[in-house]
Amino acid sequence: MREEPGPGGPYREHHMHRDDDPDFAEPTAVSSDETDVVSRFSPARRAYETIYVLFAIIVGAIFIRVLLKVLGANTAVAFTQFMYGVTDPLLAPFRGLLPTFVSGRTIFETSSLFAILIYGLIGIALARLVSLMFRRDVTVAAHGRRSRRGRPYTD
Repeated sequence: MREEPGPGGPYREHHMHRDDDPDFAEPTAVSSDETDVVSRFSPARRAYETIYVLFAIIVGAIFIRVLLKVLGANTAVAFTQFMYGVTDPLLAPFRGLLPTFVSGRTIFETSSLFAILIYGLIGIALARLVSLMFRRDVTVAAHGRRSRRGRPYTD
């Protein structure tokens, strides 16, 4: 795309040639004074990013639980109780899968590390699936006679 001065002022020209398609019509030039690009977005981007954030929170919470257990955190503290309460349902499918090592107050749950790996892979797979299924770019443009400041043009 390029801007060049012409008889009607600057215009935007798109070069798209398809020699193999006789029905292909050359796009018409649109005056830059008549079209303002408002935004460009991907409709699935928000869902893609939401999946990543959700699974990052899950993995982060389980990681904090692993640290609290390894460091022997006091279970009477509200934060420790909260983290264990939030992560217990997330770890239910993995409970008893791998051995747990205990030494004094230090507890090392290997099943929690496995859960981090599995939840991370699920998050990546879901995000990529959404990305592949809904990948398209949409450009939203406002058409009409407007000044360069975006205000309506008056004659």
